[in-house]
Amino acid sequence: MTAANGSGWRDDLRRWIGARGSRVHLMGAGGIGMAGVARLLAARGLRVDGCDAGAPRTLDWLRSCGISAVTGHDPAHLTGADWAVFSPALAPDHPERRAAEALGIPLYRRGQVLPVLAERWRTLAVAGSHGKTTTASMAAHLLRSCGVDASWCIGGELPPDGAPAGAGTSDWLVIEADESDGTLSNYAPEIAVVTNIEFDHMEHFESRAGMVECFEAFARQARAVVAGADDPEAARLGRAVGGISFGFAEGAEYRGEVLEAGPGGTRFAVRTPDGRRREAWLRLTGRHNVLNALAALAACERQGGIDLDAACAALAGFRLPRRRFEQVAHARGIRVVADYAHHPSEIRSLVAAARQAGAGRIWAVFQPHRYTRTRALGAEFPPAFEAVAGVVLLPVYAASEPPMAGGTSEDLLEHFRGRGGAPAELARDLADAAARIEARWRAGDWILIIGAGDIEALGPLLAERLGAEP
Repeated sequence: MTAANGSGWRDDLRRWIGARGSRVHLMGAGGIGMAGVARLLAARGLRVDGCDAGAPRTLDWLRSCGISAVTGHDPAHLTGADWAVFSPALAPDHPERRAAEALGIPLYRRGQVLPVLAERWRTLAVAGSHGKTTTASMAAHLLRSCGVDASWCIGGELPPDGAPAGAGTSDWLVIEADESDGTLSNYAPEIAVVTNIEFDHMEHFESRAGMVECFEAFARQARAVVAGADDPEAARLGRAVGGISFGFAEGAEYRGEVLEAGPGGTRFAVRTPDGRRREAWLRLTGRHNVLNALAALAACERQGGIDLDAACAALAGFRLPRRRFEQVAHARGIRVVADYAHHPSEIRSLVAAARQAGAGRIWAVFQPHRYTRTRALGAEFPPAFEAVAGVVLLPVYAASEPPMAGGTSEDLLEHFRGRGGAPAELARDLADAAARIEARWRAGDWILIIGAGDIEALGPLLAERLGAEP
């Protein structure tokens, strides 16, 4: 039995977090969300260390923050630890988790620690099936650009130095609130943003209703809610709790209108509940990014108290986190873009954004994420790729799941063949995928690297084959 399962876990965590000088060990510290929590714990005066099977870039960042971080898992890491935190990606039988339980070391989920950490701040928490990393990054950028030195803990590597978290001097904290393991209901923020609600994370939620329930609990515990008007579930939730709406839909209180969309970015207008109309410029393509901007503007202006004119002006300086429409190579007239998209809706938005940015012929390399998601949404993936010339599928990134019938990349390939959409083929590994793409590309093509697993390593492989500058 872990401390996470006890009835008084929140009070116990408050005591641990308040115990300056106590030692906490993070299992899976290389995960971007875990790394952010490590940084905030260290800022509270705790002795923090962690480990991960991979993620060398994130571990390097932790070390730059003065946090001990090593590669590899070993129960010996728990020697001398007062308490520990584990990533939701770690299976229940993980050796470090088992060791902590055997030693009686209090053990907590990341989705328990961050909500308790957040209690010392006025918190703006961004949740949703899609867009939460970008929206939270935008909100942090707007606050900080408008004179509010906010802290942040976001599941992305933010420009300019790739930091997923930082400690500011104001009483504001911007966080990305993750629903994947059901811990979303642990948060009680001052402002809750719900971008959209679409069935996902089948590894935890048995049904759409169960996931919606989780979002509802999150919204009910917030002082104010900002909800997407273009998404039926988010809109319904917003109305139920008296929230503020944003979107393109008729009646949205922060209503957007795309004025100009081209390769260089997007100019849009926002109309506020009191009738004001302001224009803004994003150096980003894609209608979904305008929605993200509307959410951030609504939360920061209506509840955060920043000036709308200043916020709209600040959007022009916003840059996406890594692996969000990130150009990783450009040579010989061929452009390679990496994106974290792993749900059909996200992939559809990504392809549309590439078209807006000037893409001609598009090739996609896709690494499905989790067997549960691939099995549940398999038939929805081919339509998301209909606008591309061809798809190379990689083996599923398991994320600690065992293989299951209907959820493999071979199963997904059958969905592509049955739909008659974009031609699809299966690659053995990253090197094989790179070779297949190289055999097809020509000047003017775009290559989209798509997925939430280790597929990002494909970027350097393609850059090398292109002869692109690192």
